[in-house]
Amino acid sequence: MSAEEDPMDQDQDQFVTCSVCFNTFDEHEHQPKTLSCHHTYCAMCIQNISQNKRPFLCPECRKVVKGITTDFKTMKLMEFFRKNKLTRKPSPPKNTCKYHDAQPLFFYCSTCTVPVCHNCTVLDHNRANGHEIVDINIAKDQHIQVLKTKVSQAQCIIKENQNHIRIIDTEVCGLTIAKDETIKDINKAFDSLVALVNSKRKHITTQALAVFEEKNRALKRQKSEAQGRVERIGEAQKSIGKIIKKVNTEEIFHNDITDICQELDKHSDIPYLNLGNNFLQFDLENGKTEMETAITNLGGITCEASLPSGVHIEPERAIASLQTSVKVQVSSGKGELLPHYPISLQIVHLYEADEQEEDDETDHQSSPLTVHTTACDDQGSYTFQYRPQISGVHLCQVMFFDQPIAQQHIIVESNSPIMKFGEEGRSPGKFIHPFWVCAGSEHLYVSDGTGRVQVIDHNQRYIEHFMIKGTKNQPAAAAGIAYSHEKKELICAKVVKAPEDGSHICNTIQRYTAEGKFISEFSNDKMKKAFLIALTSMGDIMVTDFQTDEYKVLIFSISGELLKHIPFNEEVVVFPGQDTDLIITLHESKAVHVCSLSGELKHIIGKDGFWSIKQPHLACMDNANRVLVKDRENDNMVIKVFTYEGIFLSCIESSDDKLNSPRGMAVSMDGHVLVADAGNSCIKKYKYV
Repeated sequence: MSAEEDPMDQDQDQFVTCSVCFNTFDEHEHQPKTLSCHHTYCAMCIQNISQNKRPFLCPECRKVVKGITTDFKTMKLMEFFRKNKLTRKPSPPKNTCKYHDAQPLFFYCSTCTVPVCHNCTVLDHNRANGHEIVDINIAKDQHIQVLKTKVSQAQCIIKENQNHIRIIDTEVCGLTIAKDETIKDINKAFDSLVALVNSKRKHITTQALAVFEEKNRALKRQKSEAQGRVERIGEAQKSIGKIIKKVNTEEIFHNDITDICQELDKHSDIPYLNLGNNFLQFDLENGKTEMETAITNLGGITCEASLPSGVHIEPERAIASLQTSVKVQVSSGKGELLPHYPISLQIVHLYEADEQEEDDETDHQSSPLTVHTTACDDQGSYTFQYRPQISGVHLCQVMFFDQPIAQQHIIVESNSPIMKFGEEGRSPGKFIHPFWVCAGSEHLYVSDGTGRVQVIDHNQRYIEHFMIKGTKNQPAAAAGIAYSHEKKELICAKVVKAPEDGSHICNTIQRYTAEGKFISEFSNDKMKKAFLIALTSMGDIMVTDFQTDEYKVLIFSISGELLKHIPFNEEVVVFPGQDTDLIITLHESKAVHVCSLSGELKHIIGKDGFWSIKQPHLACMDNANRVLVKDRENDNMVIKVFTYEGIFLSCIESSDDKLNSPRGMAVSMDGHVLVADAGNSCIKKYKYV
């Protein structure tokens, strides 16, 4: 019998053992499962890691798990090893004594720390001579335990050093960021100084030009005065010369000669030439020494503060559409907490591209959410509040001077209904294909295929119901319903079946009290299939008619007078917007438009972006002027939330409780959206703000 296990069995174990729990794979709770990143673990460990939530991260490579399959290759390998182990002949003992004819080494001399055979214990390693002999298996177990302790110590040391490496990497990253920011600050400071010097140069240059102009004007003025004197004296000189040449006694003593002589005498005294000091120079010595000293002493590089090398990210539970937060604690490499640093956060949704190759594991990113304002305490703990737009894996990046220094994946859960009520049936509180839901001042109203309108309180408890008024031979139901808060009335679009062909006819609008008592009704020849109704801000009744090739919106007064007829060339659903605006869902154009009452396009809802409108079915507006659009995304019905200007805010995907043929939807008084989920015969209530 061999003293040690067969090495082949040890080699086989690594192929059929889970690397997380170290249990051997089997066909039950430890069945081998392969992740999309090609790492294999047992089913129990995957369940513990994922906590039954999708998506989750691989424990080894930290990549997003996009799929899980049973590893049939490993299971076949397990079966092969089992059969091979049963049929394989025992290997001859390999550990034998080299001194005593290949005797097996069944013992261990603790004194000499060597394996020995039976003959050795009698001859060379005798207990009588002070040798301590133990069974080889006991010694082996003791040595294995020592080695395991060493392995554990090594793992701790490796983990600590890996942590040091991460801290150093973050420190290097922070150092690089600090270097870039320092260079920016240096350039900014010296650009400011250069601008100041240039401003001073411009000022002195302007001053020099002003002095030059002043001196130049003074010199030109003296020159002009001298030239004037020269001209006047020259003219007098010429006049006297002419008189002298005539030698006429009478003219010599004429008064004109006297005047000319007096003019010459007036200019006989040459004025003093006052040029002044005109040597224009730049005196650089004035303040030069002080400036050189200031520049010499200007600025400097310091390393007195610690960099944020230790970053701990602690996200709270995140649900799409709802506000949540992430706490980030920042410390130095020595563990010193660092409050009030330029730390910010960026959240990026990661998604799979539609045409992504199977082995392409690249994380595709949507546009990052706006970096959010932080709150920081004196303990170096930063709190970031944000509202995830959609579910799935998000990349949370901690930014230092707007550059990432640490990151962590966050799993954002789908926005599932916080409450749902009803099930298929005809008894009170149950529904048969619910058409519409609307919120009154005190109650909810739900119409379904039985012709009833059920009254439900805001705690989703059935109160009563009333039947839509029809005839004995022609029962009726309510397609669309709307509630008038002003008049406390319920407006219903009455639908009946045509006796000829069973088609639906909807050309009558009925009014009921909040308690379900019939008030009045009116019909109009232009209404054919007026399935949807809504109330405008003025209290008028807006009707969307789905008659093929005659798509239109009709606006009636509460008494039934036709106020406006708006034709369309494709199927639409229209709901009131702000003031007199219309929110128009165009089915063929796959768009949602906001138009004026005259039909002028103001803007388009969800025109661009990853979460743009795809196949809209319905839209409505809440009290905060947010627009909710029932849309189709990846073959699932979802509700997208936009600002009134058309900017995407969030998406209600309801992945854990999918919508099935949803019909009407309405915003409740407490700020939730209610959806008539016809395919599931219930009403679902979602929180989205």
